[in-house]
Amino acid sequence: MNGIHDLGGMDGFGPVPYDGGESETFHERWEGETYATFVATLGNRFASIDEFRHSIERMPPDFYLESSYYDRWVTALTRLLVENDAIDPEAFAARAEAFEAGNAIVPEYEEPDMLGRLAAGVADSYATDADEESPSFSVGDAVAVRNAHPDGHTRCPRYARRARGEVVAHRGTHVLPDARAHGRDGAEPLYQVAFDGAELWGEDAEPGVSVTLDLWESYLKPADAGTEGER
Repeated sequence: MNGIHDLGGMDGFGPVPYDGGESETFHERWEGETYATFVATLGNRFASIDEFRHSIERMPPDFYLESSYYDRWVTALTRLLVENDAIDPEAFAARAEAFEAGNAIVPEYEEPDMLGRLAAGVADSYATDADEESPSFSVGDAVAVRNAHPDGHTRCPRYARRARGEVVAHRGTHVLPDARAHGRDGAEPLYQVAFDGAELWGEDAEPGVSVTLDLWESYLKPADAGTEGER
């Protein structure tokens, strides 16, 4: 998917704010509560981490840019919980109105074994190991990133497409996010590929900079292969 969320390699957004790492983890209480909802969503297996990422990517571009980090999480989680029938849309809307009016009461709830159960579910959502498949590329191979633009989720950054690099490590076989984001099975060999900065950004690249990316096999082709059939 090509979208405004794929900011890697883009410019014009100004410097990245950084406070030296001394701020609180959450600036407001609702952000922590949003994170807890994220843990509950994955922990209860209502969605995988890749489905969550794809849900953020489905935000309208202007809404995405206007939203804060955890605003995006709220939008993505709400969509997933509604789509997976975890919450009733009408009941959710009524609850939201009650909170906005200051009339909502948060019920007390205790489940001693919940934390362990949710932790196991979250770990499963992030797990990527799969049965080993024979890799098509070896360390030292010259490869190029395919110029593919899928309609759905992908972990292949847009700025790296068409770039030529060198395989510097084979990371084994792992679940393909492009498939899991849409509820499908799939796994491929994963490689660490090194790129010269100039290959990615041309003459604007900082001299001597190199970038390494973890890329699945379907993202790659031999560097001397043609471009027939690519968009």
